[in-house]
Amino acid sequence: MASAPSSPIKNTSSVVNSPVSRLTKDIKQTILNFDSNSSYIEEEDKTYIYTNSSIIDDDDDDDDEEEGASADVLDRDDDDLDNTEVEVDAEEDDDDDDSSTVLEKSESEGSKGVEKKPEFTQPLTFYQFLKKHEIPRKVFHSSIGVLTLWLYTLGVTVPQLFIPLGFCFAGVLINDLVRLNNPKLNEKICRFMSFMIRESEYNSYNGTLFYLAGVLIVLFLYPKDISVLSILLLSWADTSASTFGRAFGKYTPKISKGKSLAGCLASCLTGIITGYLWYGYFIPAYSYVNQPGDIYWNEQTNKMSLTVFTVAIGLIASLSEGLDFGGIDDNFTIPVISGTAVYWLVRLTQKI
Repeated sequence: MASAPSSPIKNTSSVVNSPVSRLTKDIKQTILNFDSNSSYIEEEDKTYIYTNSSIIDDDDDDDDEEEGASADVLDRDDDDLDNTEVEVDAEEDDDDDDSSTVLEKSESEGSKGVEKKPEFTQPLTFYQFLKKHEIPRKVFHSSIGVLTLWLYTLGVTVPQLFIPLGFCFAGVLINDLVRLNNPKLNEKICRFMSFMIRESEYNSYNGTLFYLAGVLIVLFLYPKDISVLSILLLSWADTSASTFGRAFGKYTPKISKGKSLAGCLASCLTGIITGYLWYGYFIPAYSYVNQPGDIYWNEQTNKMSLTVFTVAIGLIASLSEGLDFGGIDDNFTIPVISGTAVYWLVRLTQKI
């Protein structure tokens, strides 16, 4: 403060002669106007402390001073200390206000930022765990391959599959058309089927529709062994690519939108195993259920050995999994691309 001395008082007589009321008035005026007082320095301002300690020390050293003067100095000292406490409290309150203002500002700025996606901050329930990792969807996806092999062992022919698959396709298509044009009904259906439907499919066609469309096309266009192989690749290779891609895709390069090298490698390995299982075991073991023309690849009539052929199947599965055709659902592209590629590979490598 401008009115407070900045050095210890050497002459106590000047203190005695100065009115206490005037000093108190100056202190109060400074406190009330310290925001606009340009001479006031809030940080490290110990003027009052230095002045008061100097007065007390000076009062103790000067034993020969008059009793009245000592009393005046001590009274002034007490008033100064009280006012100093008020000043410090005001500073602390001002600091608290500033810090709270900064916190409120930071919170308000954070709320204006990009909206964060909801995360599981609590331990996952069993249902949340199943939905997060799409376990019911993947089990259903993989079970189609098992069902296909079971039907093959029973001797079910391709024409016998068109009617039930056609009805399934029509049912899913009608369901999607109705729910997408009725928001309330769509909300109820999606809530009921939330363990099977992805959130991206809530306002679009279900992946099952593309699955059935791809299966019907390959069954219609290609021989029995290649069409069944395409369904197996869609069922198993796609599932393994999704599983390993989600787990390890962040550690590998990105191949295309939503596709990683980890997922493609998993799809390739699964395709090789599937090729061996299909052409190395099921076709020879259940050859009696096959009719003439059902099996297009045969090691006796083709230049490729079983090993080379199955490795090629794995590469084709990886290729069909990694490619992105304008955002078309891979449940459709995988069987169509893999079936077409395997068919032309076998046809071009036939022995003359």
